[in-house]
Amino acid sequence: MRKLCKSLGSLLLAIVLMVCLGGSGALGAPVVVDQWEIPFLNCLTGPIASIGEYMAWSAHRAADEINQKGGVKGKPIKIVDLDTGVSPDKALEQMAKIVNKSLVALGPVPEACIMSAMPLAVKHGLFCMIASTTYEYQSQFFPYAVAWDSGSDKTLPPVVAAWAKHNPEMKQVVQFVERWACWPGIADAHALGLASVGVKSIEIEVPTDAVTFGPLVVRALGRKPDGFVLTCTSDKAAKIIIELEKYGWKDKSKILVFSSADDMPLYTTGKEKLNGIYIYSYLDSEMETERWKSFKESYREAHGGLEPVSLSTVYYDCVYMVAEALENTPVTGDPKKLAQERALIRDYIRNVQDFEGVQMTWSNKDGVPTDKGSFLFRIENEAKQFVEYCPAWK
Repeated sequence: MRKLCKSLGSLLLAIVLMVCLGGSGALGAPVVVDQWEIPFLNCLTGPIASIGEYMAWSAHRAADEINQKGGVKGKPIKIVDLDTGVSPDKALEQMAKIVNKSLVALGPVPEACIMSAMPLAVKHGLFCMIASTTYEYQSQFFPYAVAWDSGSDKTLPPVVAAWAKHNPEMKQVVQFVERWACWPGIADAHALGLASVGVKSIEIEVPTDAVTFGPLVVRALGRKPDGFVLTCTSDKAAKIIIELEKYGWKDKSKILVFSSADDMPLYTTGKEKLNGIYIYSYLDSEMETERWKSFKESYREAHGGLEPVSLSTVYYDCVYMVAEALENTPVTGDPKKLAQERALIRDYIRNVQDFEGVQMTWSNKDGVPTDKGSFLFRIENEAKQFVEYCPAWK
């Protein structure tokens, strides 16, 4: 019954969109392309290439699954990888290649590339799935982007507050913050969550080029904190945890690592030193659905046995969301209808209802999720153990 209602809702939305756009074709209009090309402006080289790799992997994984089931309207999806190299200039160059022909795009990644290339996308009316950043970046480009959360100030405080409640004796916490991209805003949201349960936050900056962390840890311990939040790259987070133990810190439960550090270097560097710490993420690796277990198994096979990390599902879901929009709107791929069909995809995605992601089901209203939260874990035996799900603040 739910799927029937969802299908009827999608059909109604498509009809409304078609009427609003002056009749851009019937749902049964013939598709004029041999394949649905979806460009992905991604960081495949440079300092965060490891993140770009697994985001690309997940997008291709989704396309392969869809194509194995017959594609969309009988046509396969093809992900076209375009490397930004974490270079704003290169991102702008790549965006210029697609703004006059693509129906929709994934990326750009990361934030510097978003800020460089998205103004050109907006100018040409190209809707982009910049899903791996925060609401604060995404909302700047509405309606030509969609948010993947309801805002750092709504999604993150509850999970940080939940960690603090598991350690009620904490009154003062040092937050190590690498001031890169959207992370300072995330750190502010962490502080908001701590304040909501009466915990003071003291910030210590982690230089982006830092290679030794003993002096930072000594400074932090000098503030006599009751706990620590790590808002920095995964390798730095692991090294800070190792230094904290070296300088005598024993209670790992009073260490919280943020989601963007939920990446391979955290685990390969930290190893058993991570046992006891908390970490939050946007996925629950131990979920028991068949779809998730298949994704997880394939991810592990492709990544040396490592578990899927926080951002690994984002562009998998993006591809499925685009496919749903293509399937349920009268899009044909006709270059003569490019502006109209871009608008159909954009408006469908920005108001999608009951979208079934690989981890969560959610709905959007005007480009913003209405019902997505985050997961809190504790690491034991070098593996994440589920603690609780934390709904976003309304």
